[in-house]
Amino acid sequence: MYKNKLMALLLVSSVLFFSSCIVEKGNGILGIEVPIGDGRVSEDTPYLISGVYEDSPAYKAGIRPGDIIIQINDMPISRGMKFDEIFSTQLSGKAGTKVVIHVKRGNENIIFDVVRAKIGN
Repeated sequence: MYKNKLMALLLVSSVLFFSSCIVEKGNGILGIEVPIGDGRVSEDTPYLISGVYEDSPAYKAGIRPGDIIIQINDMPISRGMKFDEIFSTQLSGKAGTKVVIHVKRGNENIIFDVVRAKIGN
């Protein structure tokens, strides 16, 4: 049952991710699929990167599917935070700007500097 819920969440996240990136002109992309929508971070629903597009800024930086985002810039990701707020206030931004993404991969914490790319590049 948990697996089915996770798969449904990942599918919805993928579709909504592209819509969100294209809303604002000049918005850049990182090239990751993350949860967005009305959901909230919890023990059962971490802020999981479900996909990373080849040749995207995130891929080139070393971010991989399955990484769990634990901090963005100076903001720790904590239980109860809304997916939409995390995405719109921390991950979305102008092309050419940098975002620092802290992830948990297995037992390791890794920090990546990623520069948002122009949509279509």
